[in-house]
Amino acid sequence: MGQEHKEYTWNLIAKKLTGEASPEELQELEALLRGNPELHYPMQTMTDLWKSSNPEDHKMAERAFNRHLDRMEDLQIDYLPASALSQDAINTIIGGGPSIDVPEERSTRWNSSRKKTLIVSALCLLIVTGFLFMRSGSKSPLALNQSPALKTGNEFFTQYGARTNLVLPDGTRVWLNAGSRITYDKNYGTTIREVGLTGEAFFDVAHNSGKPFVIHTARIDIRVLGTSFNVKSYPSDKTTETTLVRGSIEVSIKDRPTEKIILKPNEKLVVANDDSTLQRNNPTHPGVAVEDALVSIRKPTYDSTTGDIIETSWIQDKLIFQDEEFRDLASQMERWYGMTFRFTNPRQATWRFTGNFQKETIQQALDALKLTQAFNYSIEGNQITIYDR
Repeated sequence: MGQEHKEYTWNLIAKKLTGEASPEELQELEALLRGNPELHYPMQTMTDLWKSSNPEDHKMAERAFNRHLDRMEDLQIDYLPASALSQDAINTIIGGGPSIDVPEERSTRWNSSRKKTLIVSALCLLIVTGFLFMRSGSKSPLALNQSPALKTGNEFFTQYGARTNLVLPDGTRVWLNAGSRITYDKNYGTTIREVGLTGEAFFDVAHNSGKPFVIHTARIDIRVLGTSFNVKSYPSDKTTETTLVRGSIEVSIKDRPTEKIILKPNEKLVVANDDSTLQRNNPTHPGVAVEDALVSIRKPTYDSTTGDIIETSWIQDKLIFQDEEFRDLASQMERWYGMTFRFTNPRQATWRFTGNFQKETIQQALDALKLTQAFNYSIEGNQITIYDR
């Protein structure tokens, strides 16, 4: 489906949700959904969000949309359809921002029903990009594992197969990897800058010596003043990792709160998510595991062909892997492509691969892996099954 066709579809969805679609448009939308089954999931998600029992969500979206119209008017920009809303407008709707009462006379530029359709169209675009803003306490079916701490305030999350970036109120930039969630309290920045993270994110923290920046994950807490670093804390992974690029960070482990670990640039901290020894690949004897303690400080891993830091390559839309077991690579590919893997033979999970994917489709990626291991695969819906050849 072309981009213009997709935008027209989101417009039809918006009209359906606001009750403005004609019978002919409803029939057209039904035909489009039949021909494009991948649209059913975002359609259902949008319906669930729009039918939320909390009217504040709708008021917030309308205030944000009005603020965008005001900005366009100030910049003397002509009206654009909802399908062509600027990234600034989308970020405004995502981020919410302070509530601003819009003068009644200004809101009459658009009739109420047309404005509601445009707002829903903008929200549809957010779902297409895989990035949603949800009020805490929302019962959305998209909810991931709850981020630690910070029970009130704002939540941002991405689905498998999607990555995004955002700017926090203090100017801190955050890149959010697939299947990840970040939360921050409504009092963020008052005395301390505090966020909760589940999944993976890269932070470029705005420096503020008077207000430390603290990240809570299920396994570790990280405290910084201003720096750049990556944090990986997926509940299903064996380890929690943080890789420091610039500055310094102080890390404390949840069950050892009095112990502080200071990381320097070009260092990576790895903490086992269960109380067992860590295992890593032996650089001199591939395939032979090396045991480390529960907590280990290592160097980041560099791609031998490009020199990229593997731990942070995902923010460049690169999935790089070196001597990875298929079971671990499959977990990464599930997040990267929004698919699930099933092995028909336990031996398949132990195969090891080295390579990188960037613009490859899931079929192209699997075909590339087949060049080094003899297997076949099938794809049904979002499930990939690996067979012996």
